[in-house]
Amino acid sequence: MIQFADEHTATLVRQMWKTCFGDSDEFINLYFAHKYKNENTLIYFEGDKAVASLQILPYTINFYEQEIPFAYLAGLCTLPEYRKKGYMAQLIDKSHQLIAERNIPLSILIPAEDWLFGFYEKYGYEQVFEKDDNSLPLKEILDIYQDEKEAYNAFDLLFRPLDFCVQKSFEDFVAIREEYEQDGCPVKNNLSGMAHIIDIWTLLDLYSKGNMNRKFSIKVNDALSGKSFIYSIDNGNVEMVKDVGVKPDIEVDLRLLCRLLFGYKLNGVDPAYQLYFEENHPVMNLMLE
Repeated sequence: MIQFADEHTATLVRQMWKTCFGDSDEFINLYFAHKYKNENTLIYFEGDKAVASLQILPYTINFYEQEIPFAYLAGLCTLPEYRKKGYMAQLIDKSHQLIAERNIPLSILIPAEDWLFGFYEKYGYEQVFEKDDNSLPLKEILDIYQDEKEAYNAFDLLFRPLDFCVQKSFEDFVAIREEYEQDGCPVKNNLSGMAHIIDIWTLLDLYSKGNMNRKFSIKVNDALSGKSFIYSIDNGNVEMVKDVGVKPDIEVDLRLLCRLLFGYKLNGVDPAYQLYFEENHPVMNLMLE
């Protein structure tokens, strides 16, 4: 059974987090003070025991020069003795339903280990962010600006203009600074991460308005739902093509569409797709990882 957390079950989420991730009490206290909300937390119960959970955190990202909301799935965990029973699959599916109901077009997560990239691919996630060796100037900013608001403004000035970049609010920055100082000010880099399309039409509409000269049709096969749709992109407009006999210019599955829209490593895809989508460099960092 899946239910939202409440004032009686929030402590169970903390206990699961501690068991599964082994984080310090200081970090857990910081995370639950700044990011945790009952209404964004799903728990799977086997009988009366809480055995798995995840959280749906609100963030925004620049997407074709428009700032849009996305859901960041965090704290995905199952108690060791209850794994391989499909509980996390049910939680992820339920989270996708809730994200759609909240009119959020995109879900993003960061796999905690390399093998989890393959695990999340089964649920429609595709890698679109990549870790790099360029250190972020967080320490320099905090050393220069003692006032937290001024420090945030300097930080925001670096990332606000970047397209396909996860944005941070001032409240996010407060948590970032506390965690960074608590951890001894380590070097921070951009992070590897994955995305999943919740609302195809909304993201294609943003793409089309950011590429007013594009005109083509695309068939999208959604393996999760077993459905296929054809969309017409025409000089800033998107329409769903109802004639199933129409032959599209290109055909993709949901994961490939996600990669194309983000422009992630397009030199590795069929040149036919490169006629319509351009290479980009998506950026995500400082997610209290």
